[in-house]
Amino acid sequence: MTSDVITGQVVSPNVLSANDQKTWREFLEPKPLAFLSYSYACAIASCVPLVRVCRIMHGGRVVAFFPFQYRSRVHAAFGIGECLGGKVSDYFGLIATAGFRIEEVDLLRLSGLKSLFFTQLDEIGQNGGLIGERREVGHLIDFPEGGQSFWEEKKRSDRKFVSDTERRERKLSREIGPLSFEYCVDDKELALGKVIVEKRAQYHRTGVKDALSGKRARAILHTLCRTRDPQCSGIISTLYAGRTWVASHFGLRSGSTLHYWFPVYNPALKAFAPGRILLKQLILNSRTHGLVRIDRGAGDSVAKRDFSTSHHFFCGGLWQRPGAVSAAHRAAIAIDWRMTSCIHQRKADFW
Repeated sequence: MTSDVITGQVVSPNVLSANDQKTWREFLEPKPLAFLSYSYACAIASCVPLVRVCRIMHGGRVVAFFPFQYRSRVHAAFGIGECLGGKVSDYFGLIATAGFRIEEVDLLRLSGLKSLFFTQLDEIGQNGGLIGERREVGHLIDFPEGGQSFWEEKKRSDRKFVSDTERRERKLSREIGPLSFEYCVDDKELALGKVIVEKRAQYHRTGVKDALSGKRARAILHTLCRTRDPQCSGIISTLYAGRTWVASHFGLRSGSTLHYWFPVYNPALKAFAPGRILLKQLILNSRTHGLVRIDRGAGDSVAKRDFSTSHHFFCGGLWQRPGAVSAAHRAAIAIDWRMTSCIHQRKADFW
């Protein structure tokens, strides 16, 4: 396909026709990812005023959808875009028919964009051949034969890890109370409120920038919590020991995949590895709820590697068309990076 026979129409996601919505779902079906679903785009659009979708056509038929957003009306006026959902999202990319390819500069032109900063572009996803610069690993946990089979295999491959986890689990049950796990709580709004409070407290304790400090970010989570769609559904799981709260997780389900998104745990029970036990319970109960994969998103850590069965790569970068606006946007991002780096260094020096 060549760019001169491809056309694009930029619209709000909620004005797409029923047929367009059906086509979007069909494009996503081979590899369902909640963050690339139509329902996710609508949820973000209900909280973020300037969400847009470029509806791309070739030969009289729709071949791709490209969702994005503007941070402000000023950015919209200058054609400066960003990932749908901003820093909250775990995936970014193109939702396209099989075999569709497009150059970054052509995608920007069709979308009316001069510059777009992005992260979380899955290198093996439905990205239409789009590429980025910086790479970051992402981990997956696959258990096609069920969670019990996964755990039995884990006993053979990493006996020390399994033994330690089960020892902590028994100790938690003995000292605090019998464990009870709920895959999806009934009162999700109340449970999400606790997740947000505990997550923000965790950010504060660890000195990590609070991703949920803004009302808009919290509103997005509440909207997604209420979302019910086979390709995007909010799930809140909890773990208790007796009457004591141990850990919770809020994530998005798409088909048989659960995106592990916002886990939190009781800091008073840190010695019991509550996050690890919660994840184990999710895996063990997976068959009952039709799950075969947990997607940990981007980022590498010992905790993620402990459960990982495979990995893939995300990339980020800055797509631009030549011009003064693009040059100014690149300079602004460079300044922001330098300032952030200096702040982190000062914190490190202080502590």
